[in-house]
Amino acid sequence: MSTRLIDKFVRYNPANKKYDPVMWRREVLPAWLSFVEDTPLPVVVSAFPLITPWMTIKQPYFSVNGLDSQLGTPFEVRALVFSSNTMPEGTFPNIPATATGANFLVQLKEIGELRQFSNQPIHVRTMFGTAQQPAILREPFYFPSQHNIGVQFTKISGGEVQVYPYCLGAQYYPWAPEFVRDPASKAELTGLLKRWVNRRQYVTPYWLTSDQIPMTLGASATADFSVKIGDDGHFESFGHCAVSTGDFAIEISEVKTRQTIMNGVINQVAGIGDARFPTIYPVPYLMPAGYRLNLRITNLTAAPNNIYWTFFGRKIYAPFTQAMEVLHDTAVPTPADTPTQFVPRPLIGD
Repeated sequence: MSTRLIDKFVRYNPANKKYDPVMWRREVLPAWLSFVEDTPLPVVVSAFPLITPWMTIKQPYFSVNGLDSQLGTPFEVRALVFSSNTMPEGTFPNIPATATGANFLVQLKEIGELRQFSNQPIHVRTMFGTAQQPAILREPFYFPSQHNIGVQFTKISGGEVQVYPYCLGAQYYPWAPEFVRDPASKAELTGLLKRWVNRRQYVTPYWLTSDQIPMTLGASATADFSVKIGDDGHFESFGHCAVSTGDFAIEISEVKTRQTIMNGVINQVAGIGDARFPTIYPVPYLMPAGYRLNLRITNLTAAPNNIYWTFFGRKIYAPFTQAMEVLHDTAVPTPADTPTQFVPRPLIGD
């Protein structure tokens, strides 16, 4: 049995047959990642209706004498967090839906690979959490060295806001000096990272929202809204969340099969949270490429209501008949594949 299962801060020394302490262990560390240096924080999102230019998050490269196993220094994004200068702190549901610090959308894309992480700009509070209550990615994102992700913000109401966004995750060091005397652990880590390199070709985190942003309803009105999965890949949802300017009720059905996933309307007050406390599905919900969902929403207030709805999960780029096979063949230890779907926690490792 590997000593890594016993204590991450000791190593067995075959010379003296004792366990020696590891004073400098740097094969993996918790880390935070934000924008490149030419985009200093905070990011200023000007008053409505401005759309910011695309900004870049880039994973740097560094090593010791190039001993990086040709993997660089990759970063595994496990959660998204943000704060702003006007966002009130507190625990859900003490932050009102109309909080001025949350009135903007965010969109992520891979630069150079043209893959989007959402079908539309997503309301920030249905994608990002806070430091106290982070938005855990059920499917983490493997961020290779020298890789770039583009980020864009869209103000939807109110005045200027200053935003501090971060990716929270695990920073890997395939060249860690500790590996010099522990080649078995190095092989274990590099094997995991190579599986991540393969997996990111076929599976990425993804957020899916309505075709119309926001879904706007008049006082006490009911209307139907579409959600298109897209033709480039299948979407597996692990739950949903929403923010709105008022209470609402919703019924979700598949357009092609006419199958509903509820036998009546569900009141938003009954438990539809935001990215920090989302509604977690007991089992994943796989939606084939090209499918459409219908959201029938009823405004429960006597005033206009703007609703931002988000399904969160992962995109699978494979023929539908091979989707499960691809997930199996590229398996890595992700929260999405843990037995208990109700607990959206990141895995700490072995």
